Amino acid sequence: MKIFKSGFYILTFLFMSVVAHASGGTGSGLIENIYVNNGWTMVHVPNIESNPDNFPSVSYFALRPSDANYSTLHSTLLAAFMAEKPVRFWLNGCSGQNNNHPRIVSVWIYK
Repeated sequence: MKIFKSGFYILTFLFMSVVAHASGGTGSGLIENIYVNNGWTMVHVPNIESNPDNFPSVSYFALRPSDANYSTLHSTLLAAFMAEKPVRFWLNGCSGQNNNHPRIVSVWIYK
């Protein structure tokens, strides 16, 4: 019975790690530019270097119109850009042009 329990726990942890998605918060920086296309919004923040999913480049962050709260996140990014306020992001997965950029899930704006 003890062997069965050990095997069960090992298999459980193996399958959990296979479906796990990296995510994480970033440092803060000013938005340098925003690129809007019909399939995504790309935000260029050169001072943020966080890369939880090991993308080739992290100077651009992205979101798609199909993402939850797209309108709210997009409006928040535009407001921060126009007000020249620093932002930081919570990232999870990939998005944007060719699906090669960190996907924005949350946005913080600072004074």
